[in-house]
Amino acid sequence: MKQLTLSAALMGLVVAMFSQQPVLAQAVSAWELVHPTRFDWEIRSHRQRIAEDLISRVSLLAAVVPAQSEEQARQLDEIAAGLDALGENATPRQRSKLFLSRAFQHRRLLDMLADTLKALDCVQAAGAIALEMHCWAQVSVLLMDEETMDVALAVLRSARMIPRDEDMPVKAQDPKVWYGEYGRGIVSHIVKPFLASLAQAPEGENG
Repeated sequence: MKQLTLSAALMGLVVAMFSQQPVLAQAVSAWELVHPTRFDWEIRSHRQRIAEDLISRVSLLAAVVPAQSEEQARQLDEIAAGLDALGENATPRQRSKLFLSRAFQHRRLLDMLADTLKALDCVQAAGAIALEMHCWAQVSVLLMDEETMDVALAVLRSARMIPRDEDMPVKAQDPKVWYGEYGRGIVSHIVKPFLASLAQAPEGENG
């Protein structure tokens, strides 16, 4: 009986040891930003894994958006310059025509995706956690710009410049839904906890 009790106690110790093992970064994905189960914001490898996953997802979408030709870019710049020259005399309809044009929305989407990837690269390259959190904040702002994503995708898809959502790679589907959720998740599960940790730190440790 004493031996059985000892064996049970030993088994309990082993289970406790394994339950306290940190979650491997490989088990963490961007989905943790929406429904966190394994993610620990204080573990850098977890944050880096999420950044890597977001880079792969954004890159999949960026890969199907064609580059803008020099001629298209030149024409767009000329129209924008013409409106700027009109100043207050430019009518809302004229500005709306430019805003909803295929060329403008094409450039807008390209810029948004490029800026998001640049901010994620910043997350990965940052040495100090304060700088990394600044980069995370930039990522969240870009991902939460759902209107830009929604309008640009609608315009380019109507022009058959990019595939329908159901024809996209799985990780690139429904960006107008999930990008915003990822952005809000970054705020809720990375940036806010970091700021809370600063508020709780003893005076003088926050720099």
